[in-house]
Amino acid sequence: MLEIAELSVQYRRGRTPAIRDVSLTLESEKLIVVGANGSGKTTLIRAVLGLAPISSGTVRVFGEDVRTTRGTASVSTNLADVYRLVSLPVRDLLPVFARLKAVDLAPLLDRVREFEIEDALDKRIFELSTGQQKLVGDLLAVSRGSGLVLLDEPFDNVDFSRRRRLARLLQELPAEVLLSTHELELLRLFENWRLAFMFEGRLFGPFPTAEVDRLYLARGRQPGALAVIETSVGMFSVTLDHGDIPVKSATSLNALVEAIA
Repeated sequence: MLEIAELSVQYRRGRTPAIRDVSLTLESEKLIVVGANGSGKTTLIRAVLGLAPISSGTVRVFGEDVRTTRGTASVSTNLADVYRLVSLPVRDLLPVFARLKAVDLAPLLDRVREFEIEDALDKRIFELSTGQQKLVGDLLAVSRGSGLVLLDEPFDNVDFSRRRRLARLLQELPAEVLLSTHELELLRLFENWRLAFMFEGRLFGPFPTAEVDRLYLARGRQPGALAVIETSVGMFSVTLDHGDIPVKSATSLNALVEAIA
């Protein structure tokens, strides 16, 4: 279980918080967070991992405060920063990861072959292409042994066929998942997940992804709105079956806001 209560993260005193008053509960479910670059999605994941400075609020993972928890193997992520801490070729990194997670090495190697990235095995993380870095992190994150999986833009620079394979893998994964992306079109791959929007450090939702075709963005505060989003460029409402712009018409949240602002 992931429990976030009134979380704010501020990297420097006097600066605008990177995320503000975010509350979220994740229990036996999967959530996709859609937001533009710089909206706070990565900071949210870093805060859950205990890697971001929490200025107020709390984050608890399986009942433990992330500010005091150390050495847990129940959480995994695809953040490259985590894997760069060990300067080893991927071939040597995999058994280290398997031991830490108490999982078999063979399935990890099978996944590398399945996704056809065997040429990454003899390179260190920082030597890989952007797409290979992302896939290696993704495959490590979704290995067995984790109850909570945190994925930051897992489809960036990943080709279509591997995207489809990765999406199926995530659908079948027996774990809670928090996945961030800036691509609205990915929502069609994740029916039965929950959906939240992130704007300027604030989280809005959740909504069912199965209803994404019915979601609209409307200017101002609308009666019966599912959520009201206040941003520096105006106030918008998330509405069902009516509004100014259908969410399904945009490829990214940036494009959606630009179209309605």
